[in-house]
Amino acid sequence: MGFPAKDRARTVANDSIRDMRLTERFDVLRHSLTHSETAACEYFVKHPESVYLSITDVVQNSGISYGSIMRLCRKLGCAGFQEFKVLLAQELARDRDHGPKTPPSPFFQTLEKTKRDIINTRSLLQQDTIVQAVRAINKAHQILIGGIAGSASPAVGFEYKLSRLGLPVVVITEGYNMAIRAATLGGNDVFLAISFSGATKDILRAAEVARANGTTVICLTAFLKAPLVDLSDLCFFLSTNCEPLSCEVFSTIPCEFVLDILFSELCRIRKSARATIEKTFNAISDKRI
Repeated sequence: MGFPAKDRARTVANDSIRDMRLTERFDVLRHSLTHSETAACEYFVKHPESVYLSITDVVQNSGISYGSIMRLCRKLGCAGFQEFKVLLAQELARDRDHGPKTPPSPFFQTLEKTKRDIINTRSLLQQDTIVQAVRAINKAHQILIGGIAGSASPAVGFEYKLSRLGLPVVVITEGYNMAIRAATLGGNDVFLAISFSGATKDILRAAEVARANGTTVICLTAFLKAPLVDLSDLCFFLSTNCEPLSCEVFSTIPCEFVLDILFSELCRIRKSARATIEKTFNAISDKRI
């Protein structure tokens, strides 16, 4: 289909991660780490004094192997343990110097987290991927949007926006009907799969069916290494710190951010966008008081 390989998308995302704080890199990459690498990262978070120790001391104190620590450092974008220690020590020092003197309020915590999620998601975006996704959506004969549980809300919202542009779009938030509809898609169509975990069985099945028909599969997911990524032609990665058990109830703001970018680009390239939006607005204007 002429789309860049998924390995390239992952490479670009990994390159962007190097601009993040170490703790934020861990949040993005945690589900692509092995069990021992995750244990090593959590050890440093719980024992910040370890940044002043040698790797031999850390191995002895933590019980984590030398190899696991070194692999963690490289996956986090560091040349080795020494660079990892320096960066983490600098971050800890900045947090001590500039951190709030009193525990932050839930309002402040949510605000700061939302800002980080959006900024980090932006750093993971590729302009080429945005352009290719928008072009595929714009010329598609059929557009199927799939999202289940917590991913259903942004899926429904994006379907509403695309319908205001007059695009042939349908949203399905239930797996049985999603697979049936995916089976009717062809080479000129698009399946937009939204799954924070990238491992929802119903979404994966619909993606498999669509892909077998030559349909362009576009995914939005929070995990760089997920089954859905391997089934997709174009991938958008969301930066948000969430566990698999909480994916379905986590903030959808990073996802909405990406979808808003796609919608804005669609409005830019479609000459009829403004006229169609005005036309659909007039159709419902009498519904307002």
